[in-house]
Amino acid sequence: MANLNPFSKVLQKQAGRAKERLLQNFGKADRTTDEDFDLHVKNFNKQQAAVGRLQKEFKNYYQCLKAMQVARRSLMDTVSELYEPCWDGVEEFLHKSDIFNRTFEDFCDNFNIQILSPVSTYMGQFPEITHKISKRNRKLLDYDNCRHNMQNLETMKKKEDTKLAKAKEQLEDARNNFDTLNKELHDELPTLYDSRVEFFATHLQCLFVTESDYHTKDALLCTEIGELLGKLKKGYEEGSFRENTSQLETSADSGVEYFNTKAFPSPISCESRSQANDTKSFKVADSISNGEVKADGDSDVLKAMYAIPFEKIQEDIVSSESASGSTTFSTPTTTIERNASLDIEVVDVKVGSHKEEIVLPREKETGDNKSISEKGGNHVPTVDNAAGDVSPMSLKATAANVLYQVQGTYKYAAEDADELSFDVGDIIDVVEYDDPEEQEEGWLMGIFDGRKGLFPANFTSRI
Repeated sequence: MANLNPFSKVLQKQAGRAKERLLQNFGKADRTTDEDFDLHVKNFNKQQAAVGRLQKEFKNYYQCLKAMQVARRSLMDTVSELYEPCWDGVEEFLHKSDIFNRTFEDFCDNFNIQILSPVSTYMGQFPEITHKISKRNRKLLDYDNCRHNMQNLETMKKKEDTKLAKAKEQLEDARNNFDTLNKELHDELPTLYDSRVEFFATHLQCLFVTESDYHTKDALLCTEIGELLGKLKKGYEEGSFRENTSQLETSADSGVEYFNTKAFPSPISCESRSQANDTKSFKVADSISNGEVKADGDSDVLKAMYAIPFEKIQEDIVSSESASGSTTFSTPTTTIERNASLDIEVVDVKVGSHKEEIVLPREKETGDNKSISEKGGNHVPTVDNAAGDVSPMSLKATAANVLYQVQGTYKYAAEDADELSFDVGDIIDVVEYDDPEEQEEGWLMGIFDGRKGLFPANFTSRI
C-alpha cells in the first residue's frame, strides 16, 4: 500500500485540478488573476513567434548559400577547364579561381557559426520558459482548489478541527509553491522580452558585416580576374593567338589539287566513258526486249538505262540552241505527249518483286531497226546515236520552269480568264508565279493544254 501513496497523491491532484477547472469555467468558483503576468505571457508568445520566424528565414538563406556554393564551384571548374594551357596567365587564373571558391565557402561557414548557431541557441530557451509557465498555471489551480476547500470547511455548521488544520496546511503549501514559480517568471519574462532589442541588433549587424566583408573581398577578386581576361583579349587583338597562315595555305593548295584531279576527271576520261555508255545502251534495249533484266546480276545494265538518255539529250539541246540562237517556250499537255516530243519512252521493268520505270530514247521506225522494235510483240526503244530528233524547247521548259506535276482529282471549270479548266486525270505542270507577291493561298500556277493560268490546289494531287 505504501507504494500506491505517490500514485494516489498524483491522481488526487489531477482530479482536484479538473474539478477546479470545471467550476471556474462554469462560474461556480472564482479564479485568481494576475494582469501583469498575463501581459508578460502575451509578450513572451509574440517574441517566441518572431524569433522562430527569423530562425526559419536564416535557415532558408543558409540553404540557398550552400546551393550557390555548389553552383559557383561547378561554374569555376568549367571555366578553368575551358581556359587553355597556351593562353596567357593560365596559372594565375587557376589560382584566383581557387581563391574565388574558398572565399565563398568561408562566407558560408561564417554565416553558420556567427549567425545561425547563436539564433538556434537563443531559440532554445523558449521551451524551458514555456514549461515553467505551464507548471505555474497548474500550481495556481492547486492553490485555488485548496483555497476553496478551506472556505467550504469554514462555512460548515459543524466544524472539524482536524480537517480544518489539514486543509490550512495544504493551502500554505500550495501558496508557497505557486509564489515561488510566479516570482521567478515575473523576473525572467520581462528580462527575456527586453533582450529582443539586443538580439535583433547584434545578429542583424553580424549578418550585414559578414556580407560586407565577403563582398569586398569578392569584388576585389572579380576585378583581378576581369583584368586578367582583359589582357587575354588584348593579346588576341594583337594577333598572339592566330593560326599559322603558311600551314593553311599548304593545306589549301593540296585540297585544290585533290579537288581538280579527283572530283573533275579530264575530258578524255569523260569521252571514253560516254563511248562505253553508248555501247551499254544497245545492250539495255536487247535485254529489255528479251525479258532478261533481273535485280541481281544486271546492275551495269540498269545504270546504263538511267545514265545514257539524258546525257545525249542534253548534248542535243546545247547544239540545237547554239545553232538557232533562240528558244521558244512550249509545254506538252501530258506526260505521254511530252515523252513523244522528247522522243523518249518510259518502259516498265520488273526488278525483283517490284517494277521500275526506265526512261529511254525512242528509236525511229526505219528499216534497220523495225525488227528490234517488233520482237516479242512489244516496242522496246534503244539508243541510236544518229537519232537526234528531240524538241529542245520542251525539255528546257520542263527542266528550268516546271516545279512538279499534279493530276486532276476533280473536274474544274475556269471561272475567270486567267484560270485553267481540266478534267479528272489530266496532268498539269506547276510553275512559279511571274510575280511572287500575287500568289494566292490555295491556288497554284500551272500550264495545261498550251495555256498558263491559275487552278485550285485542292482539286489536284501531286504526282
